[in-house]
Amino acid sequence: MPAGRPIALAAAVATALTLLTACGHEPLKHGTVKDKRGHSAYRTPTYTDKYRNTNCRTVVTNALTLSSLTGRTGGGFSKPKSAPPAKKAAPPASPKKQKHSRTTKQVCDRIRVSHRRTGWHWNPAHWELKLKQSGRTEWVTVNKTTWDRARINHKIKI
Repeated sequence: MPAGRPIALAAAVATALTLLTACGHEPLKHGTVKDKRGHSAYRTPTYTDKYRNTNCRTVVTNALTLSSLTGRTGGGFSKPKSAPPAKKAAPPASPKKQKHSRTTKQVCDRIRVSHRRTGWHWNPAHWELKLKQSGRTEWVTVNKTTWDRARINHKIKI
């Protein structure tokens, strides 16, 4: 038998054994209680905020300026620009002649004008025990009665 075969066979067996032990195990049904955690059902309020735009301004963004300074593409410097007076619009420049791409957009600050409670969010009760059995430890969800009678470092069967 060539020397590489036993190593490949051992690796295959180790991989299969690891997959069998790591995957597909059943949740623990009994063991020693190592810890407890839980909470009763409770509710929390939900809110809605309303905002108003203020201090609106037109912003001009020049992507070429930013990319030449930082080495990055996209984005750009923003500077406030007052609204231009109403006059006859110039014909659009052809894409070949245009060297700089500029974008204008309206930017406003937001002020919160109201904060109202709109309802309640219900959080159900949740009870868990940390069980340990032959080197394996995991959190198991249980009912309130089981959680109440469970004692730390005592054996329990669920």
